[in-house]
Amino acid sequence: MIDLRNSDCMNEDIGIPSIPDESIDLIVTDVPFGVEFQNNKFFDDSKEYVFSQADKWLEQFSRVLKEGSHCYIYVPVLEIDFWVSTVKKYLKYNNKLVVSCYTTNRYIKNNFCFDTQDILYCSKGKAKRLNKVDWIRVSKAWYNDKRNENPKEWTYQYPSFLPKYYRSNVKPNKAIKLLHPNQKSLDLIEQLVLLSSNEGDTVLDPFMGSGSVGVACKKLNRDFIGYEINDSFFEIGDDRINRSVFVSDWFYPFL
Repeated sequence: MIDLRNSDCMNEDIGIPSIPDESIDLIVTDVPFGVEFQNNKFFDDSKEYVFSQADKWLEQFSRVLKEGSHCYIYVPVLEIDFWVSTVKKYLKYNNKLVVSCYTTNRYIKNNFCFDTQDILYCSKGKAKRLNKVDWIRVSKAWYNDKRNENPKEWTYQYPSFLPKYYRSNVKPNKAIKLLHPNQKSLDLIEQLVLLSSNEGDTVLDPFMGSGSVGVACKKLNRDFIGYEINDSFFEIGDDRINRSVFVSDWFYPFL
């Protein structure tokens, strides 16, 4: 089941409030950051708006999640204190994942580069066990070490600082056209979906954007509910999820 809704996720009739209690197995979402994003003609990213809505969003996340189920929330570095404190009101805050991101702000006067993305790993109550996913390879040194009596290619102890070959977002170039100004990496989202859900589970993304979470769910045989308030992005996400054939997280043959 792929259920895409061109609506504010807080709409009383078709938004998250209409979803039954404890019916969602996983939430993966890139919330509005509240950092006054300059390209905010696409959505309201003002701090005033986002901070006034965050409690409402998180309260609904907690209500619809099943006990023990996971929630991954992409959050901004400069406002992480706000997001962590707000998450803790409604969900169990388990860890912060850090992944490299592409950015044009490589050199910033009197500061360090903003070249990472933070993702809050949360759960409703005590987190259920992460699935064993062939995702993180063991080091060659340990794989070939004589003391390793049972060498295995993959480790199922997952790092919180993710390997550099994973990125949080998509880097545009001559061959890649961004579908959304904050488009996230499909490769990374697929791993999160595999780690925290099983085939047939229902995954929710209240801020769907160009639909990367939905694409991952369709590919991995998960049910998906996605909300997007912007008409243009909704059309892109709908087309991307329901019509396109992907060979990577950037290939979009119909644009």
